[in-house]
Amino acid sequence: MAVYTVHTTYRNIGSQTMNRVGDHQFIADEPTIFRGTDAGPNPVSYLLGAVGACLGASAASIVHRPKSTVKIKKFEVEVTGETERFADKSSRVAKIHVKLTCETNLNPAENQKFIEETIHLCTVHNTLKDAVEFSFEIN
Repeated sequence: MAVYTVHTTYRNIGSQTMNRVGDHQFIADEPTIFRGTDAGPNPVSYLLGAVGACLGASAASIVHRPKSTVKIKKFEVEVTGETERFADKSSRVAKIHVKLTCETNLNPAENQKFIEETIHLCTVHNTLKDAVEFSFEIN
């Protein structure tokens, strides 16, 4: 089991928050049309980025296994989210579409199994899949 902690501080500048994880910092904000300063991605963009980054990390974990012969030639993920707004002005991410392009040294059937295992290992996808409708497009 791993434990992750992110410390977030509201900056009182538009909608900016400063997030710290260990030695790393990143700003989240909103576009100016939502009264932000557009100083960084908004929280939903970070959520979608976490899906793509976790898929990449999951693929890497397979490649770096002892005795693995998998070589990734191309691994690209485009994640699109669709939000829905409710009458009380709250909202949620209702749908996430993942377009995954994966080229390896494997034959097509093995490449497909590699992609399926990558998705299966993805912690962020596993966390969200029961709450958000996911669709995958594999190229």
